[in-house]
Amino acid sequence: MKNKLFASVPNILFGALITIAPQTFAHACTGHDMPGACHYSQQAATGIGVVILVFGVVALFVAPQIRIGLNIAAAADALLLLAVPTFLIGICKGAMMHCRMVMLPTLIVLGVLTIVFAAIAIWLDSRTAKRN
Repeated sequence: MKNKLFASVPNILFGALITIAPQTFAHACTGHDMPGACHYSQQAATGIGVVILVFGVVALFVAPQIRIGLNIAAAADALLLLAVPTFLIGICKGAMMHCRMVMLPTLIVLGVLTIVFAAIAIWLDSRTAKRN
């Protein structure tokens, strides 16, 4: 039970934060005539957060071997989250823009935390799976 909660709750929490943050306080900068790279990074991050959140919810109801796969997928999605604003899509070039000062650090911290907790959950579930 403890491993099940540790394998699912962090993904639910971080998935929700990754989904909500770009739409609220860590939003893309405004004032452009047309949507820029930061807008598209914001939309991609929101979608990635939804996927991580779904992985966490599904992990509540499956066996340890499947939770391992879900956490590997969550870690891969978190790597994608790190790649989107840094080099895949990018953000605004201005150093004082809101997307560079707030959105980028928020997504990086949430992505790294998701990877760390997913790695710990994979390790815990693999120990449980070996015993069974």
